[in-house]
Amino acid sequence: MFVRQKILRTLLTVLCAISIPVSTAWAAGSVQVTVDKLNVRSGPSLQDTVVTTLPNKTVLPVVSAKNDWVQVKLPNGQTGWVANWLVTTQQQASTSTATAHVESTTTNLNVRSGPGQTNAVVGTINPGTRYNIVQRTGEWIQIQLTAQSKGWVASWLVKESSSGQVSKPPTTPSGGGTTTTAPSTAGTQATKPPAVQGASLTLQYAPYVYATPDSTTPAIGQLHAGETVKVITQQNGWIQFPYDGVNAWFTTEQAPNPNAELDPGTPPTDIHSGTQPGQPSTTTPAKQTATVQTDGLNLRSEANTSSSILATLTVGSSLTVLEKRGDWYRVQTPAGQTGWVAGWLITVSQPTMPTPSGPYVTIVNPDTNVRSGPSTEHEIIKRVQPGEKYSIAVNEGEWFQVKFTDGSSGYIAGWLVSASGVPAVIRGNELVGKIIVVDAGHGGNDNGATGSSFSTLEKTVNLQVALLLRNKLQSSGANVIMTRADDRKLTLQQRVDVAVNNKADIFVSVHHNTHPNTATNGSIVFFYNQGNSSKLASLVQNELVKATSYKDLQSRFGDYFVLRENSVPSILAEIGFLSNYNDEIRVRSEKQQDLAAEGLYKGIIQYFNSLNPQGG
Repeated sequence: MFVRQKILRTLLTVLCAISIPVSTAWAAGSVQVTVDKLNVRSGPSLQDTVVTTLPNKTVLPVVSAKNDWVQVKLPNGQTGWVANWLVTTQQQASTSTATAHVESTTTNLNVRSGPGQTNAVVGTINPGTRYNIVQRTGEWIQIQLTAQSKGWVASWLVKESSSGQVSKPPTTPSGGGTTTTAPSTAGTQATKPPAVQGASLTLQYAPYVYATPDSTTPAIGQLHAGETVKVITQQNGWIQFPYDGVNAWFTTEQAPNPNAELDPGTPPTDIHSGTQPGQPSTTTPAKQTATVQTDGLNLRSEANTSSSILATLTVGSSLTVLEKRGDWYRVQTPAGQTGWVAGWLITVSQPTMPTPSGPYVTIVNPDTNVRSGPSTEHEIIKRVQPGEKYSIAVNEGEWFQVKFTDGSSGYIAGWLVSASGVPAVIRGNELVGKIIVVDAGHGGNDNGATGSSFSTLEKTVNLQVALLLRNKLQSSGANVIMTRADDRKLTLQQRVDVAVNNKADIFVSVHHNTHPNTATNGSIVFFYNQGNSSKLASLVQNELVKATSYKDLQSRFGDYFVLRENSVPSILAEIGFLSNYNDEIRVRSEKQQDLAAEGLYKGIIQYFNSLNPQGG
């Protein structure tokens, strides 16, 4: 009888265990991310929207579970869903005497509201007191400050242990009560050791990645705050690290001090005056505005995703830009509320400069040199940007002396600008008098493709590249006709009619691509007709990939209406793939857009040269 009762109790225990829901098992502790850039979604399915991504090895508390999905609590306090096959279970830190805990190794160590040095300081801790570990994210540890409050500390500024009696946390974190006089070193944070060969470095900002330590070259990708990289070498403000099978570089100049756990260093720059806040400005430039590109954009209290949400903004909302810090903008809403928004979710418009009276130049290329005299032998005194207009004081050969608002002057190469009121300076006559139709694909309520990672609208980047191409062509003497120069919708037939009715020499349609396989990337220039169209496509393809360093997917046949129904030599250029993470980052860059326009421009010149070999 005793044996039978024991067997029955055992069976009952097993049945109870089996009947426990899967969600209960998952909710027992925490999970750790096992892949990089794990998508966190708004609901438990692949059809739900991605709300953020997480770096590998991030540990998060479990809230609940449903089917193959786990609901987790994010570092910013919000919740989201992750696929359970991309995480592993972890047991939550216990509050017993064997709980893992940390102790500060420096006096007055900052405790922050989130895992990063840009988050607000909520208190300080000192050596001699140990605190329970709640969770980890990258090189940051969340600790239990009091029974009611938690905070984050840098792991390289604390020491850990997992045994012994834990000191009871103070009622209030150090530094939260009355102010006391401290030595001159009090409040100074110990800095994280410099990045050295073989060391791991967790980023607190989102730098672009380059093939060489030169930010003037095209970026090949972007990292995210919280990612950990292995340092190969460090030189002149650049760090080399392994990236997608190659050794790549990012600059440390994109953060106040990526190696130090300090309060944010240099004040943000006022984008209107170029001065630090509070410093006088000698001019009052036009205000920059921004347009919200996604619905439900968070307006935050600080320039990071861990700070509190002040409001949510609807798509299309117009904002006044007050200042910029990294990839974030401080803005003012139409209701007068101020806060920070992510720069990759808005479109910032440049202030329109007044048109000077009399002859003037319009700058075409980014960072155009202004020199002290009319030749490349003279020193560079400043650089100017696309869209800026300056009065012409004197013509000296192929150079224009221009005047600036502060009373100074300088010389700009005439072949690098678009001149009004005076003859254009043209080096070569390949494009003089040529009628070129530039077609920015999509527009109006036709957005075209939408970027998979940053919700980039194809119609927007199409127009940006098309306008840059127009400027370059016009500066070389071409008669450029745009099918659209603003955000409007045209039928395909209307686009073709612009070329046919104006008896254009060529038709160039600017697009950006998409593909179900997000790994697909690169540039393609399509043609329909053999002969001049295929020749134009081949030459433009060659120059486009040469200028941008996009993957060369070769020019090829494409059965598109604007090519098939067009009697004018025609091409359709797909610059990059909005469905590819790296391509989407690059096509959003002003520098990369200009490089794309430059490649199209040079390919067009090559085409007209090929029709008149004697002219070249």
